[in-house]
Amino acid sequence: MTTLDEIKAPVASYVDQFHQQFEQILLCKSQWLTTAVEHLSRSTGKMVRPIMTSLMAGLITPELPSKTIDSAILLELIHTATLIHDDVIDEASTRRGRPTLNAIFDNRVAVLMGDFVLSSALIGAIATKDLRIIGVVSAIGRELTEGEIRQFETADNVVLSEAVYMDVIRQKTAVLFRSCAEVAAITTDASEEAICSLGDCGEYLGMAFQIRDDIFDYYSADVGKPTGNDIREGKVTLPLLHCLIEDHGESPEGARALHILRSKDFSETNIDYLLTFAKERGGIEYAQSRMLQFIEQAKSILYTYPEGSYRTALLALADFIAGRSI
Repeated sequence: MTTLDEIKAPVASYVDQFHQQFEQILLCKSQWLTTAVEHLSRSTGKMVRPIMTSLMAGLITPELPSKTIDSAILLELIHTATLIHDDVIDEASTRRGRPTLNAIFDNRVAVLMGDFVLSSALIGAIATKDLRIIGVVSAIGRELTEGEIRQFETADNVVLSEAVYMDVIRQKTAVLFRSCAEVAAITTDASEEAICSLGDCGEYLGMAFQIRDDIFDYYSADVGKPTGNDIREGKVTLPLLHCLIEDHGESPEGARALHILRSKDFSETNIDYLLTFAKERGGIEYAQSRMLQFIEQAKSILYTYPEGSYRTALLALADFIAGRSI
């Protein structure tokens, strides 16, 4: 599989600019915030969204406007703020092997740091002086927040609906991918048709990204969170969800799985039982097949754009999302 370094090659210089400007926009007077920014800069992960944003802009024009990088930064800031707040909500002490801000400081300070990062993103959006970008960015926070709340609701009520699951992951994850793609097109003065089609492409990639992330929860490899962590929080993700829907609670195994979820008895033994139930009933394979459907939908859109290094890189990025191990 093509590495992420190879994928980002057509926009490598822009990604370097991203790193520099990411730190610049978060300059502040507080020593604690400065420490947090330095920590965040070292923990920016694989940069899938900024890379995708730059590559999609490249589909429209080979010379990326400075506004493209500015917009990629503010979108990543929003993503970073949500991660900070998620770690507080989940009481997580590490993320991908590194201490979280709430572990370094405490929940109170971490929440305020997340607010600082989010506010910086809004300032960045206004600085673009583009009402379309401001509109896209303004809508993201609401969608992401509602998606997270709906996930807690469906977990608490044990809602077993694939349609609801798909809509929740669209809100909590795919909407940000879509926004990155739409903003990439907007910054290049693309047509409304291109903005819409690239937005759809980004959304499909985001759906695949989240399903892949949910599959990680069923294996013990180090992917930055404990195995069964979603189930431990009562979240029924696609591998287990599919098996429960197929079973209808009619078998003794399915009935036990439903009882565990409804009684919220998430002992380690019961978590192992649910993980095994999903694996043995084909839940992983089903989730992978749905993920690949989204990947193929994204690729079908990319193939409508001219052949070149940007399209090749985006097709490779789609494969990377489907095959990533972390």
